[in-house]
Amino acid sequence: LVALTPRTIVDPSVLRRTLAAVRREGVAVCDGMVDLLSLSVAAPVRGEDERIVASLSVVVPSAGAEPRAIVPAVRAAARGISRALGSPAARRRPAGVVSPGLGPVDPPPAGPEWGA
Repeated sequence: LVALTPRTIVDPSVLRRTLAAVRREGVAVCDGMVDLLSLSVAAPVRGEDERIVASLSVVVPSAGAEPRAIVPAVRAAARGISRALGSPAARRRPAGVVSPGLGPVDPPPAGPEWGA
């Protein structure tokens, strides 16, 4: 494995653990692993047979970015696309969601970057 930055995961055992966590949590957060100035959040998009058919990711400048605020929006968007593609699981309301498409119970922080 080639390190693109000092944060790139190059140890195979660490990479396996990280990938296991991504599978378990259903979201990947990459903070400075490809480019030190970027943070990305990605979630799977599922088709009507529940197989992953695509992924949705958002890349933002890492300075001041808070993954906890971005993850719910990416998950909701990926879930909405999955729903449009006929994913049965995307039609069910996930735990912690008030209503479909609104994300988790805890809203993102208020501020101009969130349209507040």
